[in-house]
Amino acid sequence: MTTLGQGLAGLGLVIGFALLCVRPISTATILLATQSAGIAVAAVMLRQPLMAVSPLITIAAIWFASTHFAIAEARAVPVTGGAKLAAGTAAALAALCQSQGGLALPLTMILLSVLLAATRRHPLMDVVALIGMQNGSILAACLLTQAGHAPAVALAVACLVLPLPLAVDALAVIPKSRGGKAPPWLGGPWLCWIDLGIALAVFATTLLIPLGSVASMFAPLLGLDGVMRSWQRRKRLAMTPLARGLRLLNGLFLVLAVVPPNPIVAWLAVFAAITTSVLPTLVRRWDDAVLAFLGAGLALFGLTTPGHFIPSYFGVFAGFIAIAAVVPDLGVVLVVLILRLANEASWPPAAEALGAAIALAALLLCAARLRGKAPRSAMTLLQQSYASLAALSLCLGQADGRFAALVLLILLILSRAAARVTDGPVASLALAGLGGVPPLGVFPGLVLVVLAVIGHGAWLLLPVGAAWISILRASLPSRLPEFSSRTALPSVGWLPLALALLTGYFAPEGLARWWHMLTAGQG
Repeated sequence: MTTLGQGLAGLGLVIGFALLCVRPISTATILLATQSAGIAVAAVMLRQPLMAVSPLITIAAIWFASTHFAIAEARAVPVTGGAKLAAGTAAALAALCQSQGGLALPLTMILLSVLLAATRRHPLMDVVALIGMQNGSILAACLLTQAGHAPAVALAVACLVLPLPLAVDALAVIPKSRGGKAPPWLGGPWLCWIDLGIALAVFATTLLIPLGSVASMFAPLLGLDGVMRSWQRRKRLAMTPLARGLRLLNGLFLVLAVVPPNPIVAWLAVFAAITTSVLPTLVRRWDDAVLAFLGAGLALFGLTTPGHFIPSYFGVFAGFIAIAAVVPDLGVVLVVLILRLANEASWPPAAEALGAAIALAALLLCAARLRGKAPRSAMTLLQQSYASLAALSLCLGQADGRFAALVLLILLILSRAAARVTDGPVASLALAGLGGVPPLGVFPGLVLVVLAVIGHGAWLLLPVGAAWISILRASLPSRLPEFSSRTALPSVGWLPLALALLTGYFAPEGLARWWHMLTAGQG
């Protein structure tokens, strides 16, 4: 790295400290423009002009939106906990990051951006924090290029889009009021059937086109889940075309996230799924959206940095947890991406321990929150619990753990698809299967995970067993479902429920052998 490049990177870090202390928004945007200019010049000096596009666009956007900042700044933005506490925390983070060698500067910039978002309560300051994460990721990519890791165009696009959804909304470029009654020519039952037809077309496409090994397993399952979501939406005639279209796109992006082998391209699909999920309620769920996009920024940094870099694993794990907390349907997809990463190369023991600790904490938190909840209202937490358990199995670092996680994920997707049906006796059975009630749903995958845990970390059985008791109690119906030919036979929920039963107990030997090959690993 040249002397000028080092100086500009250091300038970006100093401005990161300054942003934590300033209160006027106009001053913060001037500092952000200066930081972006320094990162752009550093990218050019490091012979990566493509990575300079995002900070240059940021500078232009700040210039054109300068009048908006003056209007928005009715008063100074207070610092939560005080500027001294924020600066002291930032200094401690900077000191801890110095052990990471050449990537200490970008890692510090990213962590300071997370701290900035946590200590400010203004939409524009949240956007500033995301742009700071963008600059840190760009600097990390440029430094890795110098070390021989060439960033692809997808990484430049990922850095560009990171702050866009919040920036567009915060600057009021799109109307703040969403929803409302749709015009008569945009509503009606025919729109519901178009929704279902597109979902069926996506599912059929996943079955017909050639896909990679992992994608060929999970893309059709997620496509089937999208069909079940669309089938339930057909009853909501009052849903606006915008909301319906965003839900349909969300299901499409969930499928696309497991298709590309390039993790950055998969991240772009995950980011699109986050955007389509939070956009209809962004005004009411601003803090949740900020958490999800900050998690996406951490995950982007983790996917950009080398596999032996321990903070990169923390970025992936912590970022994925934050995303799944806001967009529950992405939880299973993110664990599939972790499965792909774990299968491509061996993880260092520290990364496995870190991932297991985070997954176990998520599992116990979901189990604790399940107490006292009705079965139908607990569906999201049940889904997140078993996604966390699958992640825990992956972090055992062994082929049998990955195999158990694969089977559990397949059964979880099928059980979740069946549980989307909210009427008839199939609804109670599907919810019980989603909770792992023997012998339904995810129970066979749970058994495989327990066997893997016994072989490689038997002490984990105690917290896993305690969590499973809470999960089981929350998924049991209060009364037995009533069966009748009128209510039971026509339900489409029987299809994924039956597929889960066949997959868990009667999978052909050739299919099971293929699953073992998929999870054998290459590290």
